[in-house]
Amino acid sequence: MFIKRILAAMFAVLIICSVNVSEAAKKMVAVMPLENVSGYDEEKVAEIMTEQLIVAIHSSGNYTVVERIQMGTILREQGFQNIAVDPSKAVELGKLSGADYSMLGKVTMATVENNPTASAVEQISGIFGLGDLGAMAGDYVHKFKGRIELEFRFVDNTTGEVVLANTVTGSKSGSNVGDAFNNACKNAAENFLKQLNGINPFRARIVGINASDIYIDQGSDSGIRYGETLLVVREGSPIVVNGRTVAMKQSEICKIKVVEVNSDYAICRRAEGMASGTIHEGDIVKRS
Repeated sequence: MFIKRILAAMFAVLIICSVNVSEAAKKMVAVMPLENVSGYDEEKVAEIMTEQLIVAIHSSGNYTVVERIQMGTILREQGFQNIAVDPSKAVELGKLSGADYSMLGKVTMATVENNPTASAVEQISGIFGLGDLGAMAGDYVHKFKGRIELEFRFVDNTTGEVVLANTVTGSKSGSNVGDAFNNACKNAAENFLKQLNGINPFRARIVGINASDIYIDQGSDSGIRYGETLLVVREGSPIVVNGRTVAMKQSEICKIKVVEVNSDYAICRRAEGMASGTIHEGDIVKRS
């Protein structure tokens, strides 16, 4: 019995350690407070959309999200009092939070209107005297329809590169104005997540070179596989637009092939026929 208890305790510890390693492998996202420029006067428009984005990103299983309390503390310390973050400061704030990526944007359109489908059901019920049927349909066809549009940018805090920039919309009905708007925000967050999952912001750095072996700081936990070919690039000066760094100039060095994969690092070698520039520690590795 005593031995069984020890084995059970050891098994529990292994499970906890496994979960912790898995969580550590996930990339962290700092979701910045959104700006509301839609003209829609419903209270907390941007806050509701921000919360739905946090829920969607966290539920993806691919990312963790900086806690809102922690993010709020950092924003206040940096002089942001519950207002939208200056885009030029997003990377800096993301780094302060320890996040790999920053998500920022603005709500450009938000409305809640009468649902035309519900109105049509009511009219048809009235014309044909189907009052009971109309009432039953009303339980499934909600009276209000919410719509929202969000412009966003998903930024790599290490390089300042905009990994994904686009506009996403959400449209859903609800039994009242609040439900319709919340459902529309949830739908927009789900559509954003589909776009995010459609890209692969994989990025590693060369951390060691031993003869022909090239060590990078990402492994199977980041999705790379044995035999995969990766591109080595070197960063140069920043690209600045309107006083804001939008990316870093990059020069391609060569391609390397993964020859050994571990959970948190991998060993690569130059791909045959693709030898080019000299590789340095600190160079960036990404998918070509």
